[in-house]
Amino acid sequence: MKRRLLALLTALLGLALAAPPAYPENTAGLGYAHPAQGALFLSAGLPFTPLGLDTGAALELAVGNGVRGALDLGVLAFPGLTAGNAYLDLGGYLRLPFAYASPGGLGLGVALGPRVGLEIEAGLPLTLTGSLGLGFGPGFFLDYAAGLRAYLEPVALDLGYDRTLGLYAGLLYLW
Repeated sequence: MKRRLLALLTALLGLALAAPPAYPENTAGLGYAHPAQGALFLSAGLPFTPLGLDTGAALELAVGNGVRGALDLGVLAFPGLTAGNAYLDLGGYLRLPFAYASPGGLGLGVALGPRVGLEIEAGLPLTLTGSLGLGFGPGFFLDYAAGLRAYLEPVALDLGYDRTLGLYAGLLYLW
């Protein structure tokens, strides 16, 4: 009981955005990653616009077999490109992954790469996202994420796969 309460409190203290769209948006939610990863995570994203650039920040915290997560900073380079009836957003991201496990201690890293979001208006608004980057810590690694977000204002269902969380599903509140 005590362990479950600690895991839930740790998850509630974190902010997360597992596979965010290229464009920043305000979100807060709760999700679950595949049991092999054993992760309960809280999700939130906050956009900000210094010097007129569309940027966003998120902190991902997953509790399961240890604690792991990432600080994710993004910038939108090309907003609102159109591809037929869809909108395409291109941006970049800087991800600072971390992990803490009882016998292994704290592990830190850094990853950098492009992020793309494709918004499709086909009845139910959908956003397909993807990111691919190079990372280091310890040693080089490939950082990746792919996701699908279905919007039912003011909530969204977020499904995807991410290097840090594995397969995940989350319910987000948008404001």
